[in-house]
Amino acid sequence: MQSPPTGVPTSARQVKIPFGRLVAYSTLQLPLAMAALPVVLNVPKFYGETLGLSLASLGLFLLVTRVIDALQDPVIGFVSDRMTVRRNGRLLFVAAMLPLLIGGFAALFFPPVDALGKTGLQIWLLVALVIVHLGYSGTSISYHAHGAELSDDYNERTRVTVGREVFGLTGMTLAVVLPAILTSTGFFGDTKHVAEEARAAILAAKAAGDHAATLAAQAQLKAAQHSAEVRGYGVFGLLFIAIGVLAALPALLRSPPGVHGAVVRKARRSIFHDFTAPLKNRLFRRLLLVFVVNGSALGIAVSVMLFYVEHVLKGTKTDAGIVLLTYFIAGAASVPMWLLVSKRLSKASAWFVGMALTAIAMSVAVFFGPGHLWLFVIASAITGLGLGADYGLPPSILADIINAEEGADTKGETGAYFGLWALATKLATAVGAALSLPVAAWLGFDPGAGKYDTTALVIVYIVMPVAVKIIAALLIWYIRIEAERPAVRHLLGGKPA
Repeated sequence: MQSPPTGVPTSARQVKIPFGRLVAYSTLQLPLAMAALPVVLNVPKFYGETLGLSLASLGLFLLVTRVIDALQDPVIGFVSDRMTVRRNGRLLFVAAMLPLLIGGFAALFFPPVDALGKTGLQIWLLVALVIVHLGYSGTSISYHAHGAELSDDYNERTRVTVGREVFGLTGMTLAVVLPAILTSTGFFGDTKHVAEEARAAILAAKAAGDHAATLAAQAQLKAAQHSAEVRGYGVFGLLFIAIGVLAALPALLRSPPGVHGAVVRKARRSIFHDFTAPLKNRLFRRLLLVFVVNGSALGIAVSVMLFYVEHVLKGTKTDAGIVLLTYFIAGAASVPMWLLVSKRLSKASAWFVGMALTAIAMSVAVFFGPGHLWLFVIASAITGLGLGADYGLPPSILADIINAEEGADTKGETGAYFGLWALATKLATAVGAALSLPVAAWLGFDPGAGKYDTTALVIVYIVMPVAVKIIAALLIWYIRIEAERPAVRHLLGGKPA
């Protein structure tokens, strides 16, 4: 184990956080993660296939709102830092932003469809996305900045992020399971009855060779599925209100205090220079590069995942739920493992191993097709292990960097760093969504236009993310991103630092 470099905070600030207080702090990550995933996973399918908007326009909407969202992140980080002059100021800011997150999410999945035409629906979608992004940014930036200030110990910071991401991956699991259950035709009594009658009529019509009756029964089944999805997503949006409030209360009332004092604003030329000051930290710039490249792989894949399961693997909505449930359970279960691996190797080395694992497992999936669903479930479990590294390790590396000597006059400006970090997170997602949906449409898959070329989905869901993962792994192999450890190639490759 290497000795901490000069400038590492004293042991008096290397706080061991009591387990109960750590759990209380971590609970808020559940609704945050639960809100983040459906925006990129369910919104394209809900508004594209169910409500009839084109994937190309959806990709544009997601990109535009993400750009607006990204521009506000440094401002939010700046405000969060200014709030530290008050006791529990960061948590007070979280409490102020939560209603926007909860209300915006409910509006996103509970649109008044019958009262809106296509143009009205597009406007509703744009406004709801802007509100939910503002609420999410305000909540997550200040919340994560508070977490980075709970201890200055190298391994305790990883413990904080691990605890938080266990709840986060649990939230993602709920984001997968609840829509699958609620939008099923079997959830509502009337749609269940209609769907059962329609399926029976389809079988009878096919047996009799009556093509017209088959088409009529299929239309009846499709109408039942449409009704179940619209109503089910509405219930999902309303349930989030209760989940968000209940999960937020422990974090707001019982989170441990930070070990740092108020952030003192430096005498810089303008607020713009305050926003961008963390970019002077070379380790932060390198971490952002790796994080954005790596994150865009997930952004590409998640936008078309439901389409891939349905049209390439010929799976059902339940099958897609099983795949995603396996993926996120594996991710949540693996987070403590990555804590142990990072202690033995380093945080960056453990992250590299996770990237390599994901790329290998996804590469095998290029050979899958109809009938290979359970093989894909196994591959998803392996890639889920890599997800645990993606979520648990980078924020811990960032917390180390914030207080490293390389930060110079930005040292300790946690909100400013997390503002840019949130911007980078959304940039990665926006790049992924902006690439995946239009590229899929260009290659021949666009349900809104009646195009269903499955080769396009294989390219977008597997080939593109694997290529991006490989690039990210090469970056983290060669460049040093940790404040207290050398580059991965020196630790794993046996080369002297």
